Amino acid sequence: MALLRTVIQDTHQKLEAAGIPDARLEAEVLVMNVMRLPRQSIFAEQDTEVSEQQQAALDAFLERRYSREPLAYILGQREFYGISVIITPAALIPRPETEGLVEQALFMAMMGMESTDLTIADVGTGSGAIAVNLAIHLPAAKIFAVDVEDSVLDLAAYNIRAHGVADRVTLAIGDLLDAVPEPVDLIVANLPYIPTDRIPTLQPEVQKEPALALDGGPDGLDLIRRLLIQAEDKLKDNGIILLEMDPDQVPVVQELALKHFPEGSTSVDKDLAGMDRILTIYRQAPE
Repeated sequence: MALLRTVIQDTHQKLEAAGIPDARLEAEVLVMNVMRLPRQSIFAEQDTEVSEQQQAALDAFLERRYSREPLAYILGQREFYGISVIITPAALIPRPETEGLVEQALFMAMMGMESTDLTIADVGTGSGAIAVNLAIHLPAAKIFAVDVEDSVLDLAAYNIRAHGVADRVTLAIGDLLDAVPEPVDLIVANLPYIPTDRIPTLQPEVQKEPALALDGGPDGLDLIRRLLIQAEDKLKDNGIILLEMDPDQVPVVQELALKHFPEGSTSVDKDLAGMDRILTIYRQAPE
C-alpha cells in the first residue's frame, strides 16, 4: 500500500500527462474524495496508507477524467457561493462567474428594492444553485425556479430539499417566464448564451455538459430575446432583470432592453477576470 503523499504525487503526474488543467489541485480533490478527508487534513495525513480499495476507486475516477468528463460530474457535487450542490450530467455545472449573479441579486434585494418581501424568478434554474442561495439569504422572498426538462427539475428539487428551502422555492416547468404564474420583482437568469458555431471549439469538458444549457442560437441571444419579450408582461413596474452573458453581447442586449423598456436603464458588473458579465436592467430608471 502506498502513502497518501505518494498517491497525490502520482495522481498529479498522471493528470498532467493527460493534459488536464489544474492537475495538482484536481489530484488533491480526487484523493481527498476517495479518502473521505477534509481539505484541511490532507497535509497532516501525508503518511496515511491508501488501501487497495481506495486506490481502485481513485483509478476508476481517473479513467473517467482521462475521457475529459468534468470533475464535478465525477464527484457528483460542486461548491457554489458557500454551499455544496449535487450535480449530474442533466444540468450545467455552476461557474464562479455565476456567483456574481447571486451577489448582484442579493445586493439589489437588500439595497435597490422597496422591500425584502420579493417575488423572484430564477429562469433556467439548472441544479437550483442560484435559487437555493437566494432562498437561504432572503428568507422573506418567494422564488419560482423554472426549467424546461423534468430531469433538470428533479436535480433542482433535490438540492432545494437538501438545503431546507422547499417551502420558499416553487419549481415550474415551461418556456422561460411562461412557467411563472404571477408578476415578479426580480428576474435572475443564467441562460444559454454561447453562439451555436462556437460550441465545437469549447474545452472538451464543457462539450460534455448539456447542449441545451449552452447553445444560445446563432448569436447566442435567442433565449435572452424571448425572455425580454415575456418580461414585458411578467416584470412588475419597478422590477429588475439580472442576466449573465458574454462580454461581447452586453452592448447588444443593453440596446434591446431599452427597446422593451423605454423608461428603463441598464448597468454592467464585471466578473472576477474583470470582464463585463452581469447586466442589470431596470424597468424604470432609478431616480
